[in-house]
Amino acid sequence: MAETGNSKNGSPVLQLPVTEGIMSEEGGGYSWSRKTANSPDGMEQAATGKIIMITGAGRGIGQAIAKAFAQASAKALILTALEKSELQETEKSIRSINSDCGVFSRALDVRDRAGVEDFVKDAASWANGQIDVLCANAGIAPPVESIATSDPDAWWSGLEINLKGPYLFSRYVLPKMQRKQSGCIIFTSSIAAHLVEIDISSYLISKLALTRLADCIDVENRKMGITTFAIHPGRIATQLLENIEGPAQDPESQSPGGFPSLDDASLPGPACVFLASGQADFLSGRFVDITTGLANICKEKDVILENDLLRVGVSARWTQENGKELYSRTLR
Repeated sequence: MAETGNSKNGSPVLQLPVTEGIMSEEGGGYSWSRKTANSPDGMEQAATGKIIMITGAGRGIGQAIAKAFAQASAKALILTALEKSELQETEKSIRSINSDCGVFSRALDVRDRAGVEDFVKDAASWANGQIDVLCANAGIAPPVESIATSDPDAWWSGLEINLKGPYLFSRYVLPKMQRKQSGCIIFTSSIAAHLVEIDISSYLISKLALTRLADCIDVENRKMGITTFAIHPGRIATQLLENIEGPAQDPESQSPGGFPSLDDASLPGPACVFLASGQADFLSGRFVDITTGLANICKEKDVILENDLLRVGVSARWTQENGKELYSRTLR
């Protein structure tokens, strides 16, 4: 059961339990897997009849999301990634999972406005105007360096790919969802949106802005039946994580604190299927850390709504005692 408390500035804080994993004995030791933490029962038909667009679908998290929707009986998948060869690998996996699932794919740079507009137009035409879900997953970790020593173009590329890309896809997909009065957009954000760390400012800022973009889209479109989520997919051994932290550790290893050092790559897939199913629409416009377990989060629906939790914001408080405004950054 979750508990609520107050942060130092008085804002309510939701404390959720760590997701239960599966313990297994291997080689005299134990490994922890959160692989099934977001795999509710009865999701095999959750995407029946739906057409899903996924960016960054060539590997890692994007590929895992594509596989999960194929397993959930999606009608068709619209995929894009930077490299065609990676898309071909994903397509092969999808067809082995669900031979009835149609696939439309194209190699694409998500920063290219004309390319994105043409891709969405052509994909929508192929799908008879139907795009039910957009999973904007493509992302990059710019070089790890301080602001004072950073290359301006490399630093800005983080915002171009991590923020402009999702914006462009949303810009051209949203009108189609608005005409249908339904749809779902899921951004792959990061817990980094709430952190301040040295040498990765471009990445942190891009994920913070992306989380706010989800909030803005929700406010503008919630009355049209369109939901929007920004998710933390977990610490998954992707190329992006390696660029930030160096070579990945053994996924079975334990951190000194006793928690898993890495999450299973399949973790975000079922979570995206669940969010797109309409069973957690109350979370629209909010930041969803799927590593806490969607079942845990949904149990606390009343607490979340009552206290308007799981949002990113800045609170400004006036106190008569000290006669000045106190600003604090808060995860509400």
